[in-house]
Amino acid sequence: MTTASAAKKKPKLAKRLVLVVVALGISVCLAEVLYRVLKPAPFVAPQIWSSTGERIPTSEIANFLRTSDEGGESRPHPRGSLRPGLAFRQFYDRPTLPYFDSDGCISAVINELGFRDLPFDLKKKPGEFRILTVGDSFTFGSGVQTEDTWSQVLEALLRTEREEHVEVINGGFAAGSHHAAGYVDWIASHGVDFEPDVLVLGLCLNDVGDVPMLGYPVLKPKQPWLGGISEMLNTVQQSMAMRDVKNTKQDRALITGFFQRGKLWNGAMKALTTIHEVTEKRNVRLLVAIFPMVTQLKNDLYPLTGLHQLIAAHCKEQGIECVDLLPKFLGLEETDLWVHPTDQHPNDEGHRLIAAGIYEYVQANPSKPKRR
Repeated sequence: MTTASAAKKKPKLAKRLVLVVVALGISVCLAEVLYRVLKPAPFVAPQIWSSTGERIPTSEIANFLRTSDEGGESRPHPRGSLRPGLAFRQFYDRPTLPYFDSDGCISAVINELGFRDLPFDLKKKPGEFRILTVGDSFTFGSGVQTEDTWSQVLEALLRTEREEHVEVINGGFAAGSHHAAGYVDWIASHGVDFEPDVLVLGLCLNDVGDVPMLGYPVLKPKQPWLGGISEMLNTVQQSMAMRDVKNTKQDRALITGFFQRGKLWNGAMKALTTIHEVTEKRNVRLLVAIFPMVTQLKNDLYPLTGLHQLIAAHCKEQGIECVDLLPKFLGLEETDLWVHPTDQHPNDEGHRLIAAGIYEYVQANPSKPKRR
């Protein structure tokens, strides 16, 4: 090849390289524009839609349900603390689960006795097997329809096996509190007067300490690629960061000491002991059900096993029956059990797992096991 012909080819090669770079630049810009156009809008936070037209963040549900005791002494005794006849819906933005209505809502109605439950008789029927559940939003059923709450599912399971009438009362939030220490007075003054054969106390881990719903932080990269100007690259970088943190065993080596020193932990353990004393005096069987947080359930990454063991050890020491529901959840995909990407409460499948775990325990232990 002559020097002249080589010189002619250099400008052509340079032009081609420029064209390739320009085409790539245009393609990247088009991809960014398409991504911004087609990217789903961020989810609106869940809301409570009241019958009066109010819209309140679902995170305020405990305060929303703490209504004044309208009717006072004219209301029946015993009773739940929720306002009879209160009706509302919980709204979620673009839910995918089939039990949501066309507005993206689930419905909740408080019955005449102050519970989120179907109507039931105040007085226990002759021969009736009655369970009273007490707990927080996991028991109340935040984000699921009434018929999908674990108390209703448990009732249906027991009714298929027992000849006598079965009633499982959903006492989620009905004690006027969402912490174990706040359940004591209501159980002593109202709960045991429903004459339950069994009182199931649903213990969520945030009852005993500052436990987040997720066992890993939702991270944002400290140094965004290209200074953060590309939404497409920001999403890729965020996904990579979240993948790494979700697949990392969180350090909970100090969890035992942290919770044993905590005021909330001490109050919760004292409350369990006191509730046991109250139920023992009334010949009511107490069963503590430990609920897992629906997070990092796969690949031995669940970060709160030690806390489950601490609660179970306290119950054993005090002679309190206890069923740990964590084994029902381990190995499952966490997002398949969430109400919504913005709400990590258990969905209908999660409630079925809770009900199944309690049902299997009750069936395997038809009477209170003797203390060794």
